[in-house]
Amino acid sequence: MSYASQRDTLLRQDSNKHFGLIVIGGGITGCGIALDAQLRGIPTLLLEMRDIASGTSSRSTKLIHGGLRYLKQFEFGLVRETGRERAVVHQLAPHITLSEPMLLPIVKNGSMSKFIAAIGTWVYDYLAGVKSREKRKVLTKQQTLQREPLLDETKVTGGIYYYEYRTDDARLTVALANTARNKQAAIHTYMKVVRLLTQNDTIKGVVAEDTLTGKTYEFYGEVVVNASGPWVDEVDALDVTTEKDKLFLTKGVHIVLPKEKLPIHQAVYFDVGDNRMVFAIPREGKTYVGTTDTAFTGDKQEPGITEEDKTYLIEAVMKMFPSLSLKVSDIESFWSGLRPLIRDKKQKSPSAISRKDEIFISSKGLITIAGGKLTGYRKMAERVVDIVAKKVSSKYILSVCTTDRSILCGGDLMKLGGLRWHVQRELLNYKAAGIPEDIADRIIRVAGSNSFKYLKSYQLLPKSLESIDAPKWLKAWIFFCDQYEMICLPEDFVVRRTGSIYFHINEIKPYQEAILECFCVLHQWDVARMVQQRKALQALFQV
Repeated sequence: MSYASQRDTLLRQDSNKHFGLIVIGGGITGCGIALDAQLRGIPTLLLEMRDIASGTSSRSTKLIHGGLRYLKQFEFGLVRETGRERAVVHQLAPHITLSEPMLLPIVKNGSMSKFIAAIGTWVYDYLAGVKSREKRKVLTKQQTLQREPLLDETKVTGGIYYYEYRTDDARLTVALANTARNKQAAIHTYMKVVRLLTQNDTIKGVVAEDTLTGKTYEFYGEVVVNASGPWVDEVDALDVTTEKDKLFLTKGVHIVLPKEKLPIHQAVYFDVGDNRMVFAIPREGKTYVGTTDTAFTGDKQEPGITEEDKTYLIEAVMKMFPSLSLKVSDIESFWSGLRPLIRDKKQKSPSAISRKDEIFISSKGLITIAGGKLTGYRKMAERVVDIVAKKVSSKYILSVCTTDRSILCGGDLMKLGGLRWHVQRELLNYKAAGIPEDIADRIIRVAGSNSFKYLKSYQLLPKSLESIDAPKWLKAWIFFCDQYEMICLPEDFVVRRTGSIYFHINEIKPYQEAILECFCVLHQWDVARMVQQRKALQALFQV
């Protein structure tokens, strides 16, 4: 049965349980904490006010990387930890964490000389423990231009060829959540924590509002952790004893262009001339470019994009690839997210503020984790759960942290011969079922070792969906996500489960009404909910 169909029952049941840990926030950090705690033997509840990964964790540059630029800030510990975590995450989720070659052009009057870049990337490889076949290579000017002919040959003096890991940040977070659920953690989306409950002057629970129905529930546990990302300060404000204003928020925008408009051969990490670096990364027939880094104080749920953001990124690309004729109107889609940085009392620029994480514990026992990077989620979770484990050790028989070897949902590919063989074999099965090859390839790579469940959804598509005017593969994908991936609203599907809104917006746009109809049928919506979600979906497709 789907999560949506059981949701009311599960919420009532969980409100009558006593948990070892309650986690507030369903981003990469919160889901990582929930999985780690559950694996150690701590009964865990996670509450997310929207969908899994709906905040920062679906709006990154979609890289598992060590942060080469942080060497310039002498953050060697951060680079070492996140650099080494790249290989761990790749092992845990090999279907959605793929090795990605990067080209770093060295340019005249840039922020890095060839010598500094060569030394820096050598240190980077050393700290990150990079595999020998992926160690960086120093390139001549000619070699750099051979790898990327579109670069401005009047500026380029050489280059560095090195490796990062590309991921789907939302899918990685969903994989964490599903793995935690499979281990019996209780996870609920669209549940906003509105109050903290205390016993003997210690926080022992929360009151949460179901934003889909308006109902409220009380949940109790031994420890409460605030891992709500950009909303850390709002949640902490519910506890009068916490330190206030921990965060400094900055906005990062990425734009998506048709591949033919920016036909680069591999990912490029380039200097834009204002002491900042920008990525241009090919993916699924598109090229995305980002990111900006500006102070932010607006709507946290939808930071949006300004004309200045669009112009900045287009002009940045044109500086490095002057033979192109890009315009703002070439932008097909975008995403923007917020970085929840630890507030620095020194007046630093947004780009100079540390990306380190920090843990705070209030006098009433609320544990707050803030800051950090996508790549470092597992170690952040481990540090938090170490603290939680000490607090609850007398109540539960606990084991040590095992998240470094706990394969994530969909990532169990070794028994299937690895990703390449799994994809090739499944493509034959999907083709036999009549699914277009390009669609099949996308779904298999997203679902990983769970791809057979999609095929089952396709073959057993409910009759109630058959008459809806949309391709069968699309209706089956919605049905698959409904059955196995906790979707409640169309936004969950088009943004975070499939990424269609970013990389296949023109393909999916004609089927907005059909997607709504599928949700109507599966979730038994009334007319009012249908109208509400139609407006929400239409807003998503406006660039």
